[in-house]
Amino acid sequence: MSKILMVTERYIPIWGGAENQLRQLIPHLLEQNHMVRVVTRRWHPGLLKYDRVDDIPVIRLGIPGQSQLAKLVFVCHLLVFLIWNSSKSDIFHSHGAVKMGVICRIASLLNGRKNIVKIATAGKIAPLTKSILGRVQLYFFKNSNAVICMTAEIEKELDYIGFPEERTVKIPNAVDCSRFFRQSSERERKRFREELNLPEDACIVLFSGRLVYRKGLDVLIRAWCGIGPGRKNIYLLLIGSGKGQPDSIEIEIKKQIKDMQISNIIFIGETDTPELYLANGDIFVFPSRQEGFPNALMEAMASGLPVAASRIGGNVELVTHGKTGMLFEQGSHDELYKCIEQFYENKDLMRGMGVNARRCMEESYSFQRIAAHYNDLYRRVSS
Repeated sequence: MSKILMVTERYIPIWGGAENQLRQLIPHLLEQNHMVRVVTRRWHPGLLKYDRVDDIPVIRLGIPGQSQLAKLVFVCHLLVFLIWNSSKSDIFHSHGAVKMGVICRIASLLNGRKNIVKIATAGKIAPLTKSILGRVQLYFFKNSNAVICMTAEIEKELDYIGFPEERTVKIPNAVDCSRFFRQSSERERKRFREELNLPEDACIVLFSGRLVYRKGLDVLIRAWCGIGPGRKNIYLLLIGSGKGQPDSIEIEIKKQIKDMQISNIIFIGETDTPELYLANGDIFVFPSRQEGFPNALMEAMASGLPVAASRIGGNVELVTHGKTGMLFEQGSHDELYKCIEQFYENKDLMRGMGVNARRCMEESYSFQRIAAHYNDLYRRVSS
């Protein structure tokens, strides 16, 4: 058993893929008899400094706000907290960014603890080599007890800076296969479509994620313009919002759709029950420009949906082209259009790829399996 302090910039009730992933992982770590606490940033005054989320202690540090001062105060407060509360933790496990890992590594060196860094997205490590401050950060980062990378892209970056291979661990995200697999009956599918005022035989294409530029929504809309006019019973449902996101394009996309008088796109907004939509959809599209190991794509595959995803990051590791889904060149609306058309025209292809996608998630990405990898890592780092 280890006492794990999860260190992350954002946590529930601030929602995102990383936050949701950590929240779902923690119960499985508790089953392995680990003790878990979460320390995060206090983004606004409405968030309590000391809280419990799902009965897990959550400590929020710093001052409310998104200014540079608030960021600096959080960093300083976090370092002091880690040093003075060392007796309550065996391992500092940071999530998402190099700088969080650096702070945890400095604290672990000062108080004799261990640290693990989880890097979520490629492209953040190599640029640090270009500045003195960045190289100082990398000095501490490279001395971490272990770094978790989720994709081959991140592995290449770690190799580029000379991070020791023996301290690199590849652990992907996980998906709740029991939650995201519920076969809807024909009656349920018809009722679902009735509630959305859609034809009972409507083909539903889904996108789930933040409505931001990096998710490639502009590419999806361009592809959809080629599909809509000639198809009367195909609809695109956009699940999520761009609220609070610096690169949100929700307003622009809505205006574009209105100006173009596209009637077969429906904005669902944020939802606590994405599994309901996935259980009743037909095709899932994911045209992102940048990804780590995307939860939304995994949830769609676990739901037995055929997927069309851009050929980047974790998408490439999750989707086997022609077997569990289709991959297209990032930014190519023409290729995305062809993927959707091919699925639409071939129901057997859709069903076959959906079955394969579900099997892939069950066999390799269940939370039980991924939690076991974490348990092994904690034991190895602690020894």
